[in-house]
Order: sequence, then structure tokens, then C-alpha cells
Amino acid sequence: MTLERWWVLLLIVVPAGWWYLEWTRGRQRLATTLKALAIISILLALAEPKVNSEESKVAVSVLVDTSASVSEQDLAQASSIASRIVGDKGRNWVKVIPFGSNTRPVTEAEEKGKLGYTAGAAGRGTDLEAALREGMAAMPAGLVPRIALLSDGKENKGSVTRALWQAQQLGVPVDVYPMAGRPKPALRLESVSFPAQAFAGDRFPIEIALEAPRAAAASIDLTAEGKAIGANAVQLQAGRNRVRVQVALNTPGAIDVAGVVKSEGLGDVRFAQSVALRLPKALFVTQDPAGSEKDFMDVLSAGRFDVTTTSTLDGQKLDDFQILILNNLDLEAISLERKDRVEQWVKQGGGLLVIGGERNTFNEAKKIEDALDRAMSAKLAPPRSPEGTCVTLIVDKSSSMEGRKMELARVASIGVVENLRAVDFVGVLIFDNSFQWAVPIRKAEDRTLIKRLVAGITPDGGTQIAPALTEAFRRTVPVKATYKHIVLLTDGISEEGDSIALAKEAATQSITISTVGLGQDVNRAYLEKIAAFSKGKSYFLNDPSGLEQILLKDVMEFTGSTAIEKAITPVVERQAEILEGVGMESAPALRGYTKFIAKPTAETILSIDQRDPLLTRWQYGLGRSVVFASDAKSRWAESWVSWKGFDRFWGNVLRDLLPHSQAGEASTVFDAATGDLVVTYRLGRNLEEPKKIPAIFALGPGDFRQPVEVTKAGEGLYRGRVRIGATQGLFRVRPVEESRVFPEVGYYRQEVELADYGSNETLLRQIAGFTGGRYAPDARQAFANPGRTVPTVTRLWPGLLGLAVLLNLLELVLRKWRGILPQSWQKKLAFSH
Repeated sequence: MTLERWWVLLLIVVPAGWWYLEWTRGRQRLATTLKALAIISILLALAEPKVNSEESKVAVSVLVDTSASVSEQDLAQASSIASRIVGDKGRNWVKVIPFGSNTRPVTEAEEKGKLGYTAGAAGRGTDLEAALREGMAAMPAGLVPRIALLSDGKENKGSVTRALWQAQQLGVPVDVYPMAGRPKPALRLESVSFPAQAFAGDRFPIEIALEAPRAAAASIDLTAEGKAIGANAVQLQAGRNRVRVQVALNTPGAIDVAGVVKSEGLGDVRFAQSVALRLPKALFVTQDPAGSEKDFMDVLSAGRFDVTTTSTLDGQKLDDFQILILNNLDLEAISLERKDRVEQWVKQGGGLLVIGGERNTFNEAKKIEDALDRAMSAKLAPPRSPEGTCVTLIVDKSSSMEGRKMELARVASIGVVENLRAVDFVGVLIFDNSFQWAVPIRKAEDRTLIKRLVAGITPDGGTQIAPALTEAFRRTVPVKATYKHIVLLTDGISEEGDSIALAKEAATQSITISTVGLGQDVNRAYLEKIAAFSKGKSYFLNDPSGLEQILLKDVMEFTGSTAIEKAITPVVERQAEILEGVGMESAPALRGYTKFIAKPTAETILSIDQRDPLLTRWQYGLGRSVVFASDAKSRWAESWVSWKGFDRFWGNVLRDLLPHSQAGEASTVFDAATGDLVVTYRLGRNLEEPKKIPAIFALGPGDFRQPVEVTKAGEGLYRGRVRIGATQGLFRVRPVEESRVFPEVGYYRQEVELADYGSNETLLRQIAGFTGGRYAPDARQAFANPGRTVPTVTRLWPGLLGLAVLLNLLELVLRKWRGILPQSWQKKLAFSH
């Protein structure tokens, strides 16, 4: 035993002398003894006594190569060896350290004994130097050090020589458990093709060309940024194989995508590449009330679309977007200049989605289709007849209609007038006990006058339906119109008269009659008979608030309007990919649609009762156009917005519209002669030359960050260079601010680890020999160190300080024993005192 400060022991005479005086005086001898011993223990601790000895306990760092160069069989064998070493540690110390291009901690799953590959770029390299340094640093002092290295010796990063010299100097032997490494596969990877750019959330293809010596089953496992994104089973044929797999990623930016093709008996080949993902941008043009399109907007948000919402195309630069959505618009209100721009934009790769609605109107005066008509996959259909139709409204103005009923009847009638064409005829007959024409049957040219006359209707009198119905029929018969329709609106009960015979005669004259009953006090059977015999419809409303919609819907259906409001069931005409996973068989009915005519070469994917198209699609130049004849809100699609297939349906439609070619192109190549990464930007035809080139940086492995000097190399052509030397891995070239002209692009310089096979037995034997370790030992000998010990020092001062604290506590209890200790203990202590 030795002391760091021997002179401190001279101070022990002070507490010893004090104790002697107190003992001779007979004062509290026990308490004095405890206090004196506590002080002496503190003085001994300050002297820092230590005992030198030899220690034979072993500390083993188990370094396991989990890089891509080792085979699955190697990894399974390494897991077994590591588990055996951990299980045999006994009183020794052991730590398992997986490594690739750097070390990493063991995961929770790996703690159960089965090690996995190091994910991502860290697994595509082997740094034996970093692993050995970490293994030496991890071992605690005072134990016999030893390293167990499980590797194929395929070093491609760092320098193991430096680490071996350090291990030799520190006396740390390295036992080597050799791995066989990946055998050279019979498969040959010829090429892997990634798209230069894709959209976040969208599926994009990876095309792989393989040469196989014979037919075999194989699997393609893909990872992105080190995380598994899918596995694909494929059947290879003897000779050349072209395989396409689809991938979807949600994170924008340059992404590192890697894959491995495995086949039983043919081995495996690996590849890695980068793909630049962008957030798709959509321009949503709508004039619907705010919030009515919430469900559709939720689909856009879930699909990672960057959405700009506007009520008009004016002032919008279409080149900033990939998708244009025209929602429930009067397409004829868009200027010809804007329509021309939309057509050109679609031709050059844009995606156009037209969603129908009640605002769609057919322009009879237009004889030649415009640019927007040419771009759409379907065109608005004319009403069922290009000639005029005749609508006669019979409105009950009896005193029971006073108040809200009358007000709503006027509003509903005005709504009908608003939706008629100039060539249509309209008449408004009002009745109580008698009848009179508020608006004699006339063409609906002067809507302002007609609406003013309707607005002047006031309630009074009783209810006599039959004479008014006869008068309306008599005046409607001679009108020259293709469709003739009468609507009877009443809230009372009246004598039937000859109304039933009149309804039957109306059917022979091609005049339809619909009846609308307000409230409970109506002759329901009478009104139903009139509608049935004349081939019209009957409606009954307890709440008059729905009157306007019912009246407008009925008139549109029976007069051949472009917008038709009735329950329709979608019919699948073609099982296209955009219906995948939607479940159209469970789709509820829609409550209306806009009548379109599909272009002859367009795909009709959904139809309405196998007559009118509901969903059409076609390719127009480089872009696509889709027309959906119903709406996407709670009017006609009220049941659809709560249908489980709604999100998938619209998500598929929108993804199908995304362009497959870019307006601008960015590409990167590696110049082996100079060690430079060269990035090239080619502008699309619609992109303007930038006034200023933004600051652009290259970001890469190991905190690589260098500016890229980009200069103009020609018309619409820009090029930049940055030196990357021998650095391998994923490089991202991106502007400081987002730019359409200079988009982010990635380049993956593949590590040799992916194409490295076999093992470096020579290097592994040198590692063991140079450090005094063993080559291919039995796992049970991991802690065997016959006769080898290391000097160790045991410091006694912590124990002495603990003893001093304990003695102080005992002395304190002795002085404060009354009320603390049991009565029997107190008596014994009092006696001894």
C-alpha cells in the first residue's frame, strides 16, 4: 500500500490526543470514540492510500462488420459468434459494436442476438480504422484489453494500418473471425434507370436491366435514406431481363434510393442512385362559396399538393403549376386569350381537370370550338333540343300562401327564369278562386321584366286548381317548342274537376306536368295522379326552404338543360388504373351532373347509365385532360364526400394528371478526369431566361458543402462545376431559394462496397499477426488470456470517507437517542454511558 500524502497522517495526533483527554475524564466515552474515529478516517482518506495489484479480468470489444459487402450467411454466423461471446463473459466485460463506414450502437431488435445490416450510406462502406479505434476507446481501464474483429477485410475507407500501430502500442491484441464476404453473383446488373425528377407522393418507375444465366425467381428490395420502402417479387428468364418497379416517396428533395436484387442460387446485386422529388403544384380555380369544397381540398392536402386557390385565371402564370383544376365554372366566361394559354400549357405537359357543376352553360351562338374545347376530353352538350322549350308555372297565390311560402315561391320562379335561354318560352299563371296571367307565355328574352312581374305576386283568396290547370294547358298546346312542361305549385286542397282527363291528354300532346305540394294540407293522391298520367313528377315538401332547388331541378330535367339534377349511378366502362383501390362497386349515387359529349378518341372510364359520360380522359400533346361531369362537393356529390373511396378516387385522378416530362431539365455527371461534379440546366420552351442566377450549393457526405459556380453556356443552357475528388455517396445540388429554372438535383457516386465480392484474407491475417491476436479462434476462447494480467490500482479513500460518514451518523444517534431508539436500547446505552 502507498500513500499520496503521507504527511497528512501526522495530523492524526490531534484527534487521538483529544480522545485520550476525554476518556481519562470519563466523559461520554463511546460518543467521543466514534467522533475521533470519524476524524481519523477523514484524515486517512485525505492521505489517499492505494493498493497496487494485478488484474486478470478481460474486456472484449466485439467489432462486427455489418456493411453491404458481407453476405446474409456471414451476418448470421457473426451474430451467432457475438452472442456466444456475450453469453460466456462471466465476470469479464464485453460490448458488441456493429460498423460499416462508421460505428453505430446496437438496436433494440439486435440486442436479442440477430444483427442486421447498417442502413443507408453508412452501410455502403467499410472503415476498419474507425471500428478499431472505437473498440479500444470503449473498453474500461484496469482490465485486460482484447478485440474480437468479425469482418471480410474489405476496407475502402480510413487506414487500418494507423489503428493497428495504436493497438500494438497499447498492447491490445485483435482476434480475427474471418467472414467469407459476398460471393460473386451469377446475375449481372447492366443498368438502372431512375427519373431525373419526380413528385413527392407520386409513384415513379425504376427500370432495371439484368442478365441471368437461367430462369429463376427473384426479389427486389428497395430502401430510401436507409428505410425499407418495399419489396417486389419478379420472375427472371434466361438472358436479358428488363424489370420495372414502382416507388412512391413523400419527402421532397434529392433522395438516396438503394436496392438489392436477390435470387436463390444466383446471388445478389446491389445498386444505388439519387432522385429529386418536388412537391406538385396545383392551381384550383373555383367560384363556389368558401368551405364548400373542403373535402376535395383535404384530398389535395393529403396528397402533398402545394395548392393555390383563386376565383379566376386572370393574372395566373400557368408555368408555375403542374395541374389546373377548373371547378364548377362557366367555361364560356373565360377569355379566348386565357383559353389559348391553357391549351398550350396542356400540350407542353400540364394536367387539366374540369369538374362539372350547375354553372356550366352551353353557348348556342358558338359555332367553332375554342382552344379550351380542343384541350378537354369532352365538350359540353347542348340541351336536349337546340330549339326553344316552354315552361309554364302555375303558382297558388291563395291567402294560405302568405308570408314565407309566397316569398320562396317567387324566388323559385325567378330562379327558373334565370336558367332559361333566350329562345325558351316562359309563362307564370297565378290562381286563387280564379286565375290570371302574371306573365303571359312569351320568350325569356327580357328576364328583367319577367322577374319584376313575378316579384309583384301577392297572396289572396281561396284555392281552385282545376280551372287554372286547364287554362295553362290550353295556352301551352299551341306554343311551338320541342319540350313543353307545366309545373303546378300549391299548398291547398281543391276539387279535382276534369284534371285527370286533362293530364292524360297532356301526355298525348307531349306536355309534361309536375306537381309540387307544400305542407300537409294538400290532396296528395290528386297531385300524384296528375304528374303520373302526364309523365311528370310529383314533389311534397313540409319545409318550403327546399322549394327553389326542387323547382329548378325539375325544370332542368324536363326541358333538356345541360345541368341535370337527378339520382344517377356511375357505371364502370373501363377498368383503368385510376380506379385501382377505389371500390367503385360501393360508390353511392350522385344527385346530378352536367351533360357532356366525350371526344371520339377519349377514354370514357365512368358513364351515367351507359349513356352520358361521367369521367373521361385523354392525352393532349405532352399533357393530359380529365373531365368529371358531376361535382366534388356536397350538392351533387353529397353522398360521395363521406364515401370511403372519395379520397382514393380523386387522389388517383390527380396523380394521373401529373406531367411525365419536365418543363426544365437538370442533370449531373461526374468528370473522372478532373474529379468535378458537373451540373447542367436546360430550360423548357416556356421558361424565361433568369435575370439573375441564384446562389447554388453542393451538399454531400461528411459535411461536404461547396458553392457551385453556374454560368450561361448557351441559349437556355446553364452549366456549373464543383470539385468532389474521391468522395463517394449522395450529393445534392440545390439553390438557396427554390427556383423553377434551377431545381434541386442529386447525384449518387456509388461506393465500391456495392460491387465488392469475396474477402481480403491477407489483410485479416496481418491484423491478427501484427497485434498478437489469433486468427479464426473458437468463440469460447474469446476471454482466454493465460498468465496475462494488467497492473491495477485500488484506491481506498472512497471507503474511508464512507466509514467517516457512518461513524458520524452513529455518534449523532447516540447523542439524540432519546425518543428515537426502542426503550430496551435506551436502557443499555444509558448503562454503558
